[in-house]
Amino acid sequence: MARGRSWGPRAVSTLLDLAVVGSIALVTYAVWLRPEVGLGPARVLVGGAFVLLLPGYALTAALFPRRQSELSGVGGRLSPGHLSGLERLVYSVGLSIVTVPLLALFLNFTQWGINSQSVVLTLLWFVLVTTGVAAVRRLRVPPAERFRLPVGSTLGGVTSAGPATALIGVLFVLTLAVAGTALVSADGGQRFTEFYILSEDDETGELVADDYPETVATNRGAPIYVGIENNEGRSTNYTVLVEFHRVSSVDGERTIDARWRQKRYEKQLAAGGANATGVRVSPPDSAAGERLRLTLLLYEGPTPENPRIDDAYRSVHIWVDVVAGGGGL
Repeated sequence: MARGRSWGPRAVSTLLDLAVVGSIALVTYAVWLRPEVGLGPARVLVGGAFVLLLPGYALTAALFPRRQSELSGVGGRLSPGHLSGLERLVYSVGLSIVTVPLLALFLNFTQWGINSQSVVLTLLWFVLVTTGVAAVRRLRVPPAERFRLPVGSTLGGVTSAGPATALIGVLFVLTLAVAGTALVSADGGQRFTEFYILSEDDETGELVADDYPETVATNRGAPIYVGIENNEGRSTNYTVLVEFHRVSSVDGERTIDARWRQKRYEKQLAAGGANATGVRVSPPDSAAGERLRLTLLLYEGPTPENPRIDDAYRSVHIWVDVVAGGGGL
């Protein structure tokens, strides 16, 4: 009979907290994939829980599958005390604060690097895998010793909590909200496009953001590569303009006196996509002996009628000396 009763409501509550943790992690990832879905305060709370609570809670559950605290022993012996809900909350927040930076540090030494996509995916997998480990360890513990949510006594425990416990709870909720707001804001701030000039390394043939041409001949030109990386979180249409500018400076203010269009092309990139397009730039014969600014302008969608650096979404430039004849690169 005792064995049969173990599959009642209390048995369901044995893995209820782990199911909730895994569900929140998956919901957070779904919300991150669809930033256009406005969830208001719910988005903030879910994001805050994903960063500040879930990794540490899953790790705490894996470390402490029993109701009895395994760290409360004195002199190497376990005490009869339990890891209370408040203790689990403190452990969860503390371990999250330690775990998240360590995961980010690990990503910094991988090919994926630290960005919103790699961080969110790493946190998701960490929570899901650790939750799975916690479920396995908990089910191996005798039913009477397993930790389970105190579903029946939660309300009574909250109402009977002292002022200190209540204050800790309030501070935790506020911290959760702040962390969620930071996550949403940081996620929004990470939506951008990288735009850069690349050149081909003579020894390896790889494209590098270095060793740009310094001298360009009018009759030979020089090769460059235009790099675009889409981190907007959505598919984006780009227009690229490659131009030479003759620039003068009066009282520290630069003015474009002449411009020569070298290339105009459009490129559509999916979210997270990158592209490097080769362009050969050739300054006009009339600019021989001058120092010109090779300017690249990036626009989302079509360009305006009279494109300027100020209205470009991104811009980058290098300075080159123009020589006549066969000199230069």
